[in-house]
Amino acid sequence: MRIVLAVLFAVLSLVHLYACYFKLNRLRAVTKPGLLLLLAVFYAAYAPLWKPTVFLALLFGMAGDILLIANGRQARFVVGAVCFSIGHILYSYTLYYMTGAFAESPGLWLPLALALPYAAAVALVARGLFPYIRERHLRALMPVYLGLVGVVNVGAWLTFLAALRADLQIQAFAGSLLLLGALLFLVSDTVLACSMFMRKPSRANFWVMLTYISAQALLTAGFMLYFRP
Repeated sequence: MRIVLAVLFAVLSLVHLYACYFKLNRLRAVTKPGLLLLLAVFYAAYAPLWKPTVFLALLFGMAGDILLIANGRQARFVVGAVCFSIGHILYSYTLYYMTGAFAESPGLWLPLALALPYAAAVALVARGLFPYIRERHLRALMPVYLGLVGVVNVGAWLTFLAALRADLQIQAFAGSLLLLGALLFLVSDTVLACSMFMRKPSRANFWVMLTYISAQALLTAGFMLYFRP
């Protein structure tokens, strides 16, 4: 059953990306909700040490996916962004506290130093997008949301570095998956924000979903591998 679920997720991902690339909007809308649902089911069924925060983050991601299926900038977008934000908070809690990475940090200077490049990146993106965003609530929401993704990235770095210091090879590999997944999440959301508020690049949905699906799959795999009996 494990292989069946993995194959189903891979096939659904490929079909969805095909729909995004060729702008088949109906097929894209039909396939999108199942992506995170399959990941959540796979995680719940086969995670060696099940963490409710990870499972809930996947479900909130699915809710955000459903809300963002229809193009729009107002209520659905805001509620969808809130769902994703809750998911990022749950991921952050798992990375900072359930892994023990924050407590094992050599000092507060490390997370602050790791946060600096992400803060600079968010500030640059926000500065570039602000002239194109008329709504005040979206101008406030966008940098806060990207900042939360940055917080997840810092947590992934702390988890990875803590495993390296402790010479835990499996956890270090899992941390590298978490780190790559968090980075791809930031790339995906940055491309999404730019495509929404600036001139939409060709096949933007394809690039957003390629990085997003990869990010969620890597985060799920990383958490499953990191938390083991």
